[in-house]
Amino acid sequence: MSDPISQFEFPKIYSFPPFYTQQPNTTVLNQQLDSWVSIILHYCEYYRITSLSIEGIPKHSQLEVPLSSLSSIFINKTINRQVNSDFQKLIVKHLIHNKKAEFINPKKPELGVYIYWRSLVDWGDLLYQYVDDTGQKGTVLTIYELTKSEETTVPQDLHNLDETFLVKIIKDYLIKQGKAQLLIDENNEIGGVKIV
Repeated sequence: MSDPISQFEFPKIYSFPPFYTQQPNTTVLNQQLDSWVSIILHYCEYYRITSLSIEGIPKHSQLEVPLSSLSSIFINKTINRQVNSDFQKLIVKHLIHNKKAEFINPKKPELGVYIYWRSLVDWGDLLYQYVDDTGQKGTVLTIYELTKSEETTVPQDLHNLDETFLVKIIKDYLIKQGKAQLLIDENNEIGGVKIV
């Protein structure tokens, strides 16, 4: 990325100290959880983050921004507040319940979650449209070619997409729609993708 990215502008509620404490009233708590979901989705879309740790630390961004420069979304150093671990888990559970996140590995939740600021269907349609527009349907493509190749016209929306996330899009959407095939090599690894 040639230009330095500007800082994400959090909404005012992010600076409201009680926002970081789980509220006892169910109605208020649901509004609070919805606000957290909204902030997380906007933050992740802004920095093009596709996965977060359970602690709210970015795991992958499509932007060439050092992830170490992005702290946990659950910590606000300006007002010296942070969400405790139990409330973090509740927020993540709410994200998942609203189909805005999914565990990277449900058997190992500590690996974090994929964040769906764009749905899997939309990601899959974007990938399919790119392959169709470039006349590559039926061609075997590598995961690298679909996300990182500088020699192709990979759209900005797909460029530098997390490879495990791309495979998830292909497996959980395109293959189920009959629009893709994964080709497995002799080492039982993905050798290529064919969009049909």
